[in-house]
Amino acid sequence: MNRFFYPRLAAQNLRKNKTIYLPYLLAAGLIIGLYYILSSLIPMVSASGMRGGVAMLSILGASKVICAFFSLLILYYINSFIIKRRKKEFGLYSILGMEKRHISLVMFWEVVLTVLISLVVGIGGGALLSQLMFLVLLKLVAIPATLTFQIPLAAVGETAILFAAAFGAILIYDIVSIFRSDPIGLLRAGSTGEREPKARWLLTLIGLAALGGGYWMALSVKRPSDAIAVFLLAVLLVIIGTYALFIAGSIVVLKLMRKKKSFYYKPKNFISVSGMIYRMKQNAAGLASICILSTAVLVTMSSTVCLYIGEEEMLKVNFPREVAASCIPTDQTPQGMQEASALMRETAEGYAEANGFTLKGYIGYTTVRRWGDYDGDTLALQDEDGFTGSLADAAYSINLAVGLLSEYNAVSSSSFTLSPGEVLVRSPVPVGDSITIRGANGSAAYTVKGMLPEDLLGIDHYNTLYMAVPDEAALLELLGIFGKDSAGDSLGSFNCRSFYDIEGDGDRAAYFAGMREAYLGKVERVSTIRNIDGDREDFYQMYGSLFFVGLFFVVLFISATVLIIYYKQITEGYDDHDRFQIMQNVGMSEKEVRSAISRQVLMVFFLPLGTACLHIAVAFPALCKVLEVFDMCNHVLFFACVAGTVLLFTLIYTIVYNLTARTYFKIVR
Repeated sequence: MNRFFYPRLAAQNLRKNKTIYLPYLLAAGLIIGLYYILSSLIPMVSASGMRGGVAMLSILGASKVICAFFSLLILYYINSFIIKRRKKEFGLYSILGMEKRHISLVMFWEVVLTVLISLVVGIGGGALLSQLMFLVLLKLVAIPATLTFQIPLAAVGETAILFAAAFGAILIYDIVSIFRSDPIGLLRAGSTGEREPKARWLLTLIGLAALGGGYWMALSVKRPSDAIAVFLLAVLLVIIGTYALFIAGSIVVLKLMRKKKSFYYKPKNFISVSGMIYRMKQNAAGLASICILSTAVLVTMSSTVCLYIGEEEMLKVNFPREVAASCIPTDQTPQGMQEASALMRETAEGYAEANGFTLKGYIGYTTVRRWGDYDGDTLALQDEDGFTGSLADAAYSINLAVGLLSEYNAVSSSSFTLSPGEVLVRSPVPVGDSITIRGANGSAAYTVKGMLPEDLLGIDHYNTLYMAVPDEAALLELLGIFGKDSAGDSLGSFNCRSFYDIEGDGDRAAYFAGMREAYLGKVERVSTIRNIDGDREDFYQMYGSLFFVGLFFVVLFISATVLIIYYKQITEGYDDHDRFQIMQNVGMSEKEVRSAISRQVLMVFFLPLGTACLHIAVAFPALCKVLEVFDMCNHVLFFACVAGTVLLFTLIYTIVYNLTARTYFKIVR
């Protein structure tokens, strides 16, 4: 036999099956290209020496691992569709005299050709686009750069080895499945129908319980500090529930629909329901995968876009002025706090004058802080060991910040007044007409006279409840309730904070660079020296990088969704071909067949999209809490991002549906 027989036969098979292999090759090339670009960006960022490069490298490195996992999963999943379509062909080879080892050789050369084509397309395209993607990344993180073409050889080798190994593992799996099959079984594989699945009520109930549990967790999470852990567990339950309900629950629903004779015994409903029942077990896994991938697209895109768009707003939350400075007073008394606050202002004014600047819009205030659990109208403060006792399962974990009303009035030019036992609050969580503070040395109840109208102190954070008390006596009372640790120090965290702008003709870069040293020379226990320009760079590098890798995952997830839909339509088209021919032979017109097809495809392929929209709607409150951890508290902006993402994805999904539905109908005809 000619030594080139098997390679030529493999190449011929790829050409003959171009309907199923061409999308596979293009998708594999795209996936490989995405992974190569992420891999090549890491040495580019490392070599650039840019500020914030360490954080960006961490994000890119973690994203590369996740990208590799999903890429291998997608390739394996799509391969299962291809092998199913080709089993009849392999069975024919067996009948014609080819042994299984010969079929394995054909499959080997098919995989070799697939790997070579995919790697050339993926790495070649990735190499052409990687530098452009690097410039896009730098644009998103607001760092200027020049175009210098380079191909990191380490990234090329890593990508080639990873995907060669991945295709090798897929080949081994396919060969094992061929050796475990008999020729007759392979020959009949393409035409063997599914037995009618049973209505599995237990799995359906498990799915309902898992989905209900995931929804309940997403809707009940109230603490931003708990949001990420709770959300991840909720996602796991929702995934389990989605697969269980698509696989078992759909069969239960379809059989209940079949029992309703007035609905079932109509031509359109009869064809759609009966066809879906006989293959729903196999369909359901793919449909559930489409649903999960669609949900991943919606969550990833809306969250990263919201964080990127809202960067300036998040900066304003942390910086009411362009400079922020704070210290922890050594003298932990109201008088010591006032003296430290005055020294902070004196230091700021002196340093600004020495550098050719003057202060503008100065805000200075003091607070005593303590973490606690808030539920109802009671705030139980943490003790020396960090525990809160009976409110450990409270609705909110909150940071209490207590300050003097006189300071707030001075900053806001207000004239609020308070009587003994009254407080004014500004809170990210609901507060009633009264609030009880419970600490290590007893408790005190206060009447909430009102809510402060605006945040002028730079503390409008998702986990900080600011409470203004009438005078120093009230502050001392609270300090007594806070208690002291074993060393005799108050359990309250004393803090003097200041915010201000600078104006003048001095060197701003030099001013900011020397600020910390200037404060350390005069102020004890300096804790924070920050400026909005420096944090802006950090914000853009963090959230720009997240937005960038978010786009990569969106492309990856959409590619997987499109592939699954495409192969599902092809598989269903071949399975339905003979059945619909029979329907036409017994009297159904082509128009009726087309209508039945459209109805079935609509019912099947838009169900995952509707379920994905339901998932993200229920997850919206939990996602808001997750974003609050990143200082994104604008829920209206996030809702707009979610709505825009849903509309855009629905448009893409509809286009894909229309294109694949045409392919499906051509096959059926």
